[in-house]
Amino acid sequence: MRRRSFVAASLAGFAEVSGLAGLAGLTLGPRLAWGDASVASSGSDRANARGADAHVADAHVADAHLPHPPRLVVLDWGLVETLLAIGVVPAGVSEIDDYNASVVSPVVPPEVPDVGLRLTPSIELIAELAPDLILINSSQESQRDLLERIAPVRAFDVYSDAGQPYRRSEDVTRALGALCHRDAAAQALIEGTRAALAADRARIASLDASVRDHPAYLIRFFDARHIGVYGAKSLFEDVFDALGVRNAWQGPTDYWGIGVAPLEALGAAATANLFYFEPLPNGGARKLADNRLWNALPAVAHARVRALPPFWGFGMLPSAQRFSRVITQALVSLAPAPAPAPTPASTSTSASDWDSTSDSNASPAVSTIGTALDDTRLNRRLTREVRS
Repeated sequence: MRRRSFVAASLAGFAEVSGLAGLAGLTLGPRLAWGDASVASSGSDRANARGADAHVADAHVADAHLPHPPRLVVLDWGLVETLLAIGVVPAGVSEIDDYNASVVSPVVPPEVPDVGLRLTPSIELIAELAPDLILINSSQESQRDLLERIAPVRAFDVYSDAGQPYRRSEDVTRALGALCHRDAAAQALIEGTRAALAADRARIASLDASVRDHPAYLIRFFDARHIGVYGAKSLFEDVFDALGVRNAWQGPTDYWGIGVAPLEALGAAATANLFYFEPLPNGGARKLADNRLWNALPAVAHARVRALPPFWGFGMLPSAQRFSRVITQALVSLAPAPAPAPTPASTSTSASDWDSTSDSNASPAVSTIGTALDDTRLNRRLTREVRS
C-alpha cells in the first residue's frame, strides 16, 4: 500500500510539471501513467510485465520471417531513439512532437506518422500502417491483447524493479540490431557510448577537487516546493556511476529511478552541486527567485547550481550519451577559472607576487556566469552542444 501511495504522489507531481493537468487527479487503477509507460498495479499485470522476457524469447522464432527491414510501430521512446541511432526509421511512433521536445536527439523524421498517445494509441491508424511488428516496453503489457489484433507485439524490459537500465539498454540494443539486421550499427552504438562516457570520466577526473569530489543532486521540479530526485534504478544514476560522480540522493526511488521529496531535502548534503532539468513549471523561475527556502539551500547560496536542457528521464543509450556530455560540461562550468598566464612584462615577478596576483585576479566561473536561474548564456551553450 505504501508503494501505491508513493507512486501516486509521483504521478501527481510529474503530471503537474509536464503540463498534463488531466493526469494529476488520476488514482491508481489497472494502469498508472508514470514516466514513459503504464505501471501495472495489479498482481496479474505486474506478472505480465515480469514475463515480458518470455515474449521476447518466443519472438526470436518468428524474427527470421520478417522483411528486411521490418515495418515497426514503436510506442516507447527509448526504443525509438535507439532504432533511429542505428539507422532504422520506424513506420509509426507515438507522440512525436513530445518526443522531439523531450528526447531532443535523434529527431523523428517529419515523414513518420504519429500513432497517438503512448498509453492509448490509435488502433485504426496503426492498422492502416500495416506494421510487421509493434514494439512496446515491458510495462505496457496490458496493451498487448488489443495490439496483437493488428500485428505481433514484442516487449523489451529496460526499466524494472531490478534496476540497471544502462546494462539492460545494451542488451536491448543488441536485440534491436538483430531484429532489424543492423547488428554492426547496434554494436557501434554500444561501443561509442562506452567510449564517450570514458572520455567524459577522464575530463571530470581532471577538474579541481572542489568540483570533482563533491556529490551531485539531479532533480526535476514538480512545483516550487516539490521535486523529483533521480537516484537508484535511473539511467542517470548509471551514468553518474560510469563518470565517477557521486549521487547525493540516497533516498528511496520508484520503478523508474525517481524519488519524490520536498525542496528542503536538498539541504542534507551541504557540499553537493545541484543540477535541475528545464523546463520549469509555469512561473517557476520567478517563484524560485523569490523562494527563501530555495535561496537558503547550500548549493544555491554558493552558486553551485546549473540548469540542464530538457531530457527524457527513461531513455536508453542515446540518452545516456547525451546526458554524459551535458553533465560533464555543466561540471566544467563550475570549476574555478584557471589563473591567468604571465605576460612577458611580468616574467620577473617573484613567486610571492605571482601568488598574490593570481589570488586577486582568479575567480570562480560561477561568479562571472551569474545566478543559476539567470544563467541563460550557459543554458543556450549546453543546449547547442547537446543538439550538435
